[in-house]
Amino acid sequence: MTGVPAGETAYIRGEDGNAVLSYRSFASAVGIIAALLSAVVLAAGVMGMLFLLIMEQRPLPAIAALMLSAVFAALIVMLIPATNVTISDAGAPVITIVQQPGLSFPSVTYVVSTPESNPVARITSSFLSRLGRNRWSLDSADDFLARGEAVEESFGRALVRKAFGTFAPAYQSNIRITWMGEEAGWIIRRPGADGHADVLDLNPATTLDRRVAVALAVLVLGSEP
Repeated sequence: MTGVPAGETAYIRGEDGNAVLSYRSFASAVGIIAALLSAVVLAAGVMGMLFLLIMEQRPLPAIAALMLSAVFAALIVMLIPATNVTISDAGAPVITIVQQPGLSFPSVTYVVSTPESNPVARITSSFLSRLGRNRWSLDSADDFLARGEAVEESFGRALVRKAFGTFAPAYQSNIRITWMGEEAGWIIRRPGADGHADVLDLNPATTLDRRVAVALAVLVLGSEP
């Protein structure tokens, strides 16, 4: 479920439409606003650097302008509240998603764990990917060779989503999930022929841990107001 106000219960439904899991919504516009402001600050820093470097021929002030803009952009991102989510089955915790403490720029890492706090995987998202195609890296906590990623289907679709996705689901961008070099499934955000959207569609043959896939979908779909 998307668009659930923060603090209220959001549900993860099965193919039959019945709720199978639930979590406390953490949707917030803060992250979207912070990303926009950070992008503006970085763009202004780059433009200032180019002006000082090309027009004024002052390399040191140009470098200082770029560094200052990067610092301010990082400070803005650091103001985003940390994400901590517990996914439950009939009230019993089954998956926890905890944002790692520390600097969240230029990337933020979430640890997916069991209720006993045993790490299952890490999901990392780079802030810089927000400027193009959103991308998440997936790393197993048990096998350092087991990894994958989730990325928007195309750069063009990503641009359309940034401009119009908030206003209509038809402009959303689907997300392709790969694991160990093979397609593991999709997070369907744009309504298909059957009209369904916001769906986690996994390849039955994938070796990707279902808990990790669910956690990824919650981070992608559940974070937006």
